[in-house]
Amino acid sequence: MKSFIKYTSVVITVLLLLLGSLRLHPYYHLAKSQELIVYSIVNSPDDTLKIVFIGDSWAAYHYNYDKELEIKLSQMGQSAHVFSVGNVGAKSHEIYERMFSTTKPVLMERPNYCVISAGINDAVAKLGKEYYVHHYMLILQQLLKLGIRPVVLEMPEVNYRAIASREPWTMRIRHILSSLMTGSELYGFDSYKTALIQAIKKTDMQSSIIYISADSWNAAGYQDKRGLYLSDEIHLNAKGYAVLDSCIASEILKDIREKQLN
Repeated sequence: MKSFIKYTSVVITVLLLLLGSLRLHPYYHLAKSQELIVYSIVNSPDDTLKIVFIGDSWAAYHYNYDKELEIKLSQMGQSAHVFSVGNVGAKSHEIYERMFSTTKPVLMERPNYCVISAGINDAVAKLGKEYYVHHYMLILQQLLKLGIRPVVLEMPEVNYRAIASREPWTMRIRHILSSLMTGSELYGFDSYKTALIQAIKKTDMQSSIIYISADSWNAAGYQDKRGLYLSDEIHLNAKGYAVLDSCIASEILKDIREKQLN
């Protein structure tokens, strides 16, 4: 009995230490709003539509399909220059901070639109909806300060269970503890999506952004029968990007037409 109590005490102590270390981990540190500054922007006389795609791996891998989106827009009657810059594994905090470093040069070109892919890695790490929304709103605020219209890609449905199955056991335990601490679901993102939509409405940003829901181009996510994902069931393949880009092009052109009518 004494050995059992001793063992239980050790386990509880270890869990408490792990929870404490999670809270102190840099991932949980929120970026300060004081970082919101407007840096110098290079204006261009070129009338060609400029679109940048920033964020996580979905943005990083889109770089290979930038020309395809340009061609698609050209076929729809709009000349455009598209440039994607993303970082594999980037969470919302890092994506925001990179707006002042590696992403800064493309934003200084004064693009008309900025497509944002963020949140999958926040959800995988179980960082919580508050953490995600805090940094996503900073991203949106900074883009609007720069006169760039944000295009929000709603978090897509990826196979979170497959991601977890490939993680080492130490990472799995850490994510389970993080989920308990932040109240995040283990295999989903609904709370993140809902919280972001609520924050956008609360700040009356609806008319200042383009919001592309996942259902508008791929309601079934990685289970879509059209085969839009790579074998990892996390990232899009060429066909998947073609479907996504068709939706992005249509929404941007729709936005341009509405502006012309007003």
